Amino acid sequence: MQNMLSTTRSLLTSSLNSSLNSSLSRNSLSSLSLLSNFRPLSTNSATSSALAPALSLNDLTYMPGSQKQKRRVGRGVGSGRGKTCGRGHKGRRARSGGTVKLGFEGGQTPFWRRVPKRGFTPPNQKPLETVSLNKIETHVAMGRLSQTGSGEDGRITMKDLLDSGVVTKIKHGVKLVASDRIGPHYKRRALAGPGPSPSRGYGLAYPLDLEVTRASRQAIEAVEAAGGRVTAAHYNRLGLRALLKPDKFGDDGALLPRRARPPPKMREYYTRFENRGYLSVEAQLEAQLRRLGVEGAVDFDAMRRESTKE
Repeated sequence: MQNMLSTTRSLLTSSLNSSLNSSLSRNSLSSLSLLSNFRPLSTNSATSSALAPALSLNDLTYMPGSQKQKRRVGRGVGSGRGKTCGRGHKGRRARSGGTVKLGFEGGQTPFWRRVPKRGFTPPNQKPLETVSLNKIETHVAMGRLSQTGSGEDGRITMKDLLDSGVVTKIKHGVKLVASDRIGPHYKRRALAGPGPSPSRGYGLAYPLDLEVTRASRQAIEAVEAAGGRVTAAHYNRLGLRALLKPDKFGDDGALLPRRARPPPKMREYYTRFENRGYLSVEAQLEAQLRRLGVEGAVDFDAMRRESTKE
């Protein structure tokens, strides 16, 4: 390679002496001087004399398989897609825009109409988000959910459940259910009283004051056996939005709407104390006595036990 560089340098020097293309020859000589000082990166003797390939814009290309070749139709019968271009002779699909909708079977009764209907979907149903006590207790143990909520008297509301990640969305409300590890054996854990359980096999480990839309009988018994309370409260769509996102109704809460009463079909559920409805006489009396600071005047625990037996 050094012989090739010396021969090229002599040719450029002779052309530099002439007046023609003197600037081009001078630039080429400067490039050759830089090229002669180049040393390859490899220390191998077999490749030390070879120059490393330089990367330029004309060397850039797509990765193999990343570009799909366009289908060329109508280029003769030898291509396999000539003349009719693979569409066949006449018909709806041979024309442009000749696609058919999904499920169309040429005019005969389609399959989705031949199959009879089974059941129905209630138009006025309001499915509730199901939350187990096991999940709530896990979030409390991890510190994501505080035992003291943002509600009245430190009650854990549905807003706390949403903010802590117990539920991801609430559209109509939350239903509290007992987890499978509580089940019918919660009384064994209740005999030892509230507190962390070594085996974590029975009952709740924390006394919780929860306010949800509805609660199952097993969930109510398990929470009250651990020293907590459950309140079933009704919220319509506007009231639920005001509870979950109060910032949408002004900073000081001046635009918060009044709480709506449950509709007649749901009123019976929230007026029964065995459901821990917030409109029951016992629940309202307990809230009033707590608000006045008079506690212990009425044994509400005995009332709860009696209502559970019924």
